[in-house]
Amino acid sequence: MDLKRRYLTRGQLTAVTVGISLTVMMLPWEMDRALATPLEKESFSPQISRFGSHGIALCLWSLVTLLFFVRYLSFRSKKAIGAPKVSPSAALYPTELERVGAQAVLESVGDAITMQDLDMRILYQNRAHIELMGEHRGEYCYAAYQNQSAVCPGCHLAQSFRDGITRKTVKNSQSAHGLRFSEIISSPLRDASGRIVAGIESVRDITDRMRIDLEIERMIRELELRALELVEANRELETFSYSLSHDLRSYLTRISTAQQIMDQIPEARERDLEYPLQIIEDSCRGMEELIEAILTLSRLSQETLHREEVSLSEMAQEVALLLQHQELSRQVEFSIPSALLVKGDRHLLRVVLENLLGNSWKYTRGRPVARIELGTGLQDGKQVFFVRDNGIGFDMGEREKLFKPFQRLQSAQEFPGTGIGLATVERAIQRHSGEVWGEGEPDKGSTIYFTLPEGDDRG
Repeated sequence: MDLKRRYLTRGQLTAVTVGISLTVMMLPWEMDRALATPLEKESFSPQISRFGSHGIALCLWSLVTLLFFVRYLSFRSKKAIGAPKVSPSAALYPTELERVGAQAVLESVGDAITMQDLDMRILYQNRAHIELMGEHRGEYCYAAYQNQSAVCPGCHLAQSFRDGITRKTVKNSQSAHGLRFSEIISSPLRDASGRIVAGIESVRDITDRMRIDLEIERMIRELELRALELVEANRELETFSYSLSHDLRSYLTRISTAQQIMDQIPEARERDLEYPLQIIEDSCRGMEELIEAILTLSRLSQETLHREEVSLSEMAQEVALLLQHQELSRQVEFSIPSALLVKGDRHLLRVVLENLLGNSWKYTRGRPVARIELGTGLQDGKQVFFVRDNGIGFDMGEREKLFKPFQRLQSAQEFPGTGIGLATVERAIQRHSGEVWGEGEPDKGSTIYFTLPEGDDRG
């Protein structure tokens, strides 16, 4: 409706305003005289005709009150109907430059983006959204996309309008290229005052990502199945190892018993059988040591770790003392620091020190003064422990064999052993999530390094 038809003209409005003002201004004086008439015992007409200072004061008071009232009405009317209604676009983009800049950004985004007003009417679609859904600017989104006559139940954008929270949902649909997955993000848009004036939705095709996630889940399930199979295989191998060791030991016991019986017969010595019998005894002892070493290596993979504070210094002193009691004639200098504390499994760390210090003891045999050192230091910011000796050393070209079972180095061929010691050390350190490596030089000694981080233990 036209404003000239809805409201009075300026002249009519002025005349009405003057009339109302005079009436309201005189009304308090007339009421005052009407109340005074019974008291002064005089008729109303003479009373109303006498217009003194009292009447002037009442009229002025009425005029001031009227002016304040008119001012208030004028302010309210301007606020209610005088201010023009601002569109969502104008509220969001006060200047044309801002509107063009925002549109350029939305067009450059790879996601399909659309904007709706509070009535769900589509205000904007970028090119990606038009290619995906078709052009529906000016239509209601529920009618354009879902062929509905009202807002869809559970509409995320409608919920965002109510509580102002951004929402994310994943939907799937069947297309000519198969099942497609889309991620829809609904968010309210606010003007400078913080009032919600519109909403924006972005649609992102996440089919490739979902396929990758599904493939990862499938691979994880396969790995879990393989892990269960590996656990079962290890259990069977452990059972087999114990059974085999038991059977082998029984045969070794028979051979050793027969050798001891023959050794007690005087005729055996007379027939030059002493040397062959000694070979049988040594072989039985070596086989026993090999079986025990294999079982130790197998048990390291099965035992549950119990982390506690362990003094490597005290443990190394105990191992060194046992080694010295085995060969009292040897002169060996041990260098072991005091108060070297770590956190780890006491049994596994004992296995590590027995093998490392035992190897150093063995390979320094023949040195006039053997030196064996247990120490620690920093390497690349990490604490590293080491066992160093001045023994026969080894060629660094053979370091790949160092920790492999049964792979003895060329320099160690003349020394007794099973070839499993350092493999056992490596497995024990790996159970602590640590690393082990070696350095050496022929005839100048060797150093075995290892770390013991306080992280998660490995199985």
